Amino acid sequence: MTGANSILARASATALATSLLTLAAAAPVLAQDLVTFNGVTAQGGPTAQVFPIFIAQEMGYYEEEGLDVTLNYSRGSSDAARQLVAGNVDWGIFSSAATMQSVQRGFPLKAIMQIYYPDTFDIVVPADSDVQSMEDLKGLTIGLSDLAGGEVPMTRASIVSSGLVEGADVSLVVAGEGDPTTVRSFEEGRIQAYAGAKRDLLLLPAQDIPVRSITPEIIASFPGDALAVRPETYEQDPEMLVGFVRATIKGWHWGMNNPDEAFELLRTDYAEASLGDNPVAVEFWELVQTYYVAPEGVEPHGVFVPEAWETYMEYLQLGEGEQQALAGPVELDDILTDDIVIEAWDGLELP
Repeated sequence: MTGANSILARASATALATSLLTLAAAAPVLAQDLVTFNGVTAQGGPTAQVFPIFIAQEMGYYEEEGLDVTLNYSRGSSDAARQLVAGNVDWGIFSSAATMQSVQRGFPLKAIMQIYYPDTFDIVVPADSDVQSMEDLKGLTIGLSDLAGGEVPMTRASIVSSGLVEGADVSLVVAGEGDPTTVRSFEEGRIQAYAGAKRDLLLLPAQDIPVRSITPEIIASFPGDALAVRPETYEQDPEMLVGFVRATIKGWHWGMNNPDEAFELLRTDYAEASLGDNPVAVEFWELVQTYYVAPEGVEPHGVFVPEAWETYMEYLQLGEGEQQALAGPVELDDILTDDIVIEAWDGLELP
């Protein structure tokens, strides 16, 4: 090897060694420990309803915020709220009713983002039923997916607002989740109406039971699920919450603007169990997207509509005993806050 070549070789070796040392020094930064931030949803398993979370995971939006986000599932809103207040998870997505009920029971929560704008539940009867309104259900039975499900407060509010009394006038029974159990319950006369998640209701026409809604119009205006955290998380880690919400907004925006690609991603990777063989998968995905459209004039996306919560709170106080979901009012100003969402949107560059 000539002297020149030897010098070049040593220089190359030195440069390589320097590069390796630089990479080694940078590696801990590039692979830094992400902050674990676990949550729970009222959904019983992976579903397109929480697509912003899945998209943000897939696109690495949470990692960009220094977060390692995982999503857990529950047996409904009441169960999800219990997991959050017990400290089993850091955040939760569940019904506004469950949020207010938890607060009234002495477990303060802070709702920091409206996830679904409309309520995601409905009360239906077979299309050829003589029942035209809730008032016509006197002496009849409503089926539910679960007596602790998110549809229960809405159903009870609908009963009370219609001048009926649960138990004396209308009975509630568990009757499946829009599956063959629900169909048999209708066919055998065990139920004459069904209350459940709109996604479950899509399955009934696919099983030869076309249905129509009898949910009172005012009830249909109730707010949907919100993102909630414990007060100490809100007070101690606001920047982490801003990062989490910012990444979630980016997931929402990408999914809403790339619906076909999002559907394929959900169907094959993230929500295969609920979309893969679902005969109404396309219809369900179209329905889900309507949940994420804010009412006209409400912006930026994710802020609350306090009037909707106020209306729901008033209706939850109707009735007596078990039928009364709330024993009295809660202070919504202490529960709802838009500051995290507003800060997350500040200077946000959407994908």
